[in-house]
Amino acid sequence: MHTLVTWRYSPPNDNFELKSADRKLGSREVLTKTTHSGLCHTDVHAKSKGCGLGHEGVGRIAEIGSEVSTHKVSDRVGWGGYRQYCPDARGFANHELDQGAFGDYAIWDEAFVYVIPGSVSSVSARPLIPPAAWRVVGIGGLGHMAVLFAKAMGCAVTAFSGREVKKDDAFQLGADFFRTTSTPNTVWRNPKSLPAASIRTSTEPGINTLLICTNEVPSFEPLLRLLERQATIILLTIQSTPLVIPFVPFILLGHRIVASTETSRQNHIAMLQFAARNNIQPWLEMFPMKSKGLKEAFRKLETGEMRFRGVLVKEPRG
Repeated sequence: MHTLVTWRYSPPNDNFELKSADRKLGSREVLTKTTHSGLCHTDVHAKSKGCGLGHEGVGRIAEIGSEVSTHKVSDRVGWGGYRQYCPDARGFANHELDQGAFGDYAIWDEAFVYVIPGSVSSVSARPLIPPAAWRVVGIGGLGHMAVLFAKAMGCAVTAFSGREVKKDDAFQLGADFFRTTSTPNTVWRNPKSLPAASIRTSTEPGINTLLICTNEVPSFEPLLRLLERQATIILLTIQSTPLVIPFVPFILLGHRIVASTETSRQNHIAMLQFAARNNIQPWLEMFPMKSKGLKEAFRKLETGEMRFRGVLVKEPRG
């Protein structure tokens, strides 16, 4: 039996508090000592639920179950939001509420933890999409990573933000073009951008992939006008309000919408290997994994002040 200590938010006290829970290590599970955890806007949604927080953990394996074959003690691994898929299609509403990456240890199925390549640091691993013309809407914790990955894949990238102040950041990330929601017909070109194979002229190419990385889905009206025929819109946004689609301009050009939250194990592994080969490093703000650090990290995340991905760092106990 292992005691897992995890940070949870207490609404009555408006503070983050440590809670413990006892859990057995299964035969195909690993016990991981957490060192870092990414901070995601999904944590804001879950904060008031009283559950263990954090689903972007990195740490080292401290113990393995009797039937574990893919990992060994001391492996440096990362994990995401799935501990195990549910083969019987049962709901997850009351599943694994006692643990999270905002804590000291986590117990996870061996198939859902991933070895971190040596060239990828632990602090960079947690915040970690083919050649084409991409538009990334929302240059924040998730969107800035989309720009980095798309450029490493050789794509022509247009960064789209609600604020013109993000233009210089977008260009530093490698975006070739920049637009804002307030002036969607105005486009800025990155003067330092080298012409990729997909950029034939100094003008912005037609967009065939639109990646939505904002906290709320923006109005599709101005975005659809800028897409090529049969473009793909990928939604990475979690929101409770209905999705509104301008129907006629959407169907006439044959666009499609794909929703995405998690991906397969093989895609996780391929992503980590690609990041290591291309030296992809996220832009980070680090906070101590303590009550004060958690409060400041959530404040910055909720007010939009985070630059760009928050990571909680587990400090050794003195």
